[in-house]
Amino acid sequence: MGMWLDTAIVLLYIALLVGMGLRGGRNVKNAKDFTASSGQYGTLVIFATLSASYVGGGYSSGNAEKAFESGIGTTLTLFGFSLSMIFIGRYLVPGVSRFPGVSTVGGIIGQCYGRSARLLTGIFSFICCAGVVGAQMEAMGLVFHVLLGVDKHMGILIGCGIVLLYTTFGGMQSVIVADILQFILLATGMPLLLFMALQKAGGPAAVLETLPKEYFNPFNGTTPAGFFSLFLTMMFGEALAPPYTQRLLIGRNPRGTARGTILSGLFSIPFFIVTGMIGLTAYALGVTDNAASAMPTLVQAILPLGIRGIVMAAMVSIILSAADGFLNGASVGLVCDAVMPLCPHMSDKSQLRWLRGVNVATGLGAVLLAFVVPDIFGILVLAYSFWCPLILVPLAAALLGVKSNGRAFRYALLAGLLSSLLWNYVLGKPWEVDGAIVGMACNFLVFVLCTKSFARYQSQRLTVWQERRQPRSRG
Repeated sequence: MGMWLDTAIVLLYIALLVGMGLRGGRNVKNAKDFTASSGQYGTLVIFATLSASYVGGGYSSGNAEKAFESGIGTTLTLFGFSLSMIFIGRYLVPGVSRFPGVSTVGGIIGQCYGRSARLLTGIFSFICCAGVVGAQMEAMGLVFHVLLGVDKHMGILIGCGIVLLYTTFGGMQSVIVADILQFILLATGMPLLLFMALQKAGGPAAVLETLPKEYFNPFNGTTPAGFFSLFLTMMFGEALAPPYTQRLLIGRNPRGTARGTILSGLFSIPFFIVTGMIGLTAYALGVTDNAASAMPTLVQAILPLGIRGIVMAAMVSIILSAADGFLNGASVGLVCDAVMPLCPHMSDKSQLRWLRGVNVATGLGAVLLAFVVPDIFGILVLAYSFWCPLILVPLAAALLGVKSNGRAFRYALLAGLLSSLLWNYVLGKPWEVDGAIVGMACNFLVFVLCTKSFARYQSQRLTVWQERRQPRSRG
């Protein structure tokens, strides 16, 4: 009876989520509606949808898993993401005002660096976002398996079907409506789980006394270089990733969007502490020997009837909220920034069909990735390697108003891609430093050098033009 009640709560929540998502997207008639490029959302909506989008399986159950396995180290590295969000809100969001009417990362890149740069951005945006969706599908399969007793692969298919239903129908408008509901549930469900787990364990002090001493060492299981590499990966890995940048572009005004972004970064700090503590408490209580299932097993082991169903719904919500945003980011990035530049005369109805078709195809591809690669955190880090070493630096420069050209973008992208691949797969990650950080450093160096060369060229052209404009002296 108890299990049926908890399952009913989860099913009721899913039905409400899908219903709200479909209702939110009922007015989607064209591609502009699908991407929600009308710029109508205020501070609180930006805060809620941003927070729901980044809080996925990696930052919740993945964080709990790593805390269960090795202690506080991974939780501390996640604060890099928090700093990134705060800095973006403070220094980069004001630059959004330079791109009125733009709704995608590739739109910004194309305006600053040209058509080929936009096309490349669309392709790599798609790869990055599809990888993140794959990680969320893997997490969804695990959650459904542990909480509801569903086969893991069947859980992946169910989770994908739920997300595809409302994102394919309503695009970003459905995603935003769903994100608001998901944010409310995840912001209450995780603290509730921790509170009741700590009560069961005898309080925070009792949990800390149970932990091995090495769990308080941030470098446990890694090296200092590896720790700081992961901190930087969290800080830059998904900074300005397509779903987040899309949300910065749909705000009503830059000031409100900046406030929402900073609030989202601040919210992430206690959230990461809560999910990390959940993993440590699960270890202290000895609810499982499997670190990967620490959070869902804790839910099953200590929560009473009814409350367990609510927290189960919160865990489902966490994963769906990240999956839907990145799924939309993948389809919008590929169609708007890669397909459309190649087919500029495509009709609006054809654009909408493409967006929905790519959305479905990406979801199915993410399912395949989740079947093949079982490591949630590993999939996330791999997905980031197609973003920060390639696109982040030129995108940040564009938002800061730095003047450059397509050559700087292409050379920097090539340098970032080759150096990250060389570092990871030829040199084997020396000192446990991830290639994404090395690639981003090379991307930055090449971009700066090419931009300075471009600035000198522009200055010389201006000097020649001014000399030609000067009247010749008559002698």
